[in-house]
Amino acid sequence: MWLIITYKFVKAGLMLGLAIWLTTDPEAVYLFGQRVAHELVEARPFMVRLGNWLHTHLTKHVIERSALVAWLDGVTTALEGTLLLLGKPWGEWLVVIGLSLFLPFEVYEVIHKPGVGKAIVLLLNAAIVVYLVYELLFPAHRARSRQVPPAG
Repeated sequence: MWLIITYKFVKAGLMLGLAIWLTTDPEAVYLFGQRVAHELVEARPFMVRLGNWLHTHLTKHVIERSALVAWLDGVTTALEGTLLLLGKPWGEWLVVIGLSLFLPFEVYEVIHKPGVGKAIVLLLNAAIVVYLVYELLFPAHRARSRQVPPAG
């Protein structure tokens, strides 16, 4: 459970930092994105498509929407981490529901556009969902696993 809580707080910090940057300096984000797109086009032949796609699709509107998504994800993730840290059972269900909602999209992406990173994210999220559901459905197991063995 501590690994999940740590993950939640690290992710929340990163997403909130990104949200702040996207919100406070969208022009710098745009220029950075265009610089990255240029570097991708110049770097390797297999990165040209990604660089061209980024150059074409990076707009002020996309940056604004990305900021909104980053704020939403950062705040939600921080809330989940806090509820887990406080030991609130409904916090665990919130995490399960939140992660479960993304699994169909992740499966679709892995099937239609396979990639190692996508597969790793899918497996990690699925493992967390299975672990949390097991812990929530079998509270007797949870109580036994948290007991300190008798000394001697």
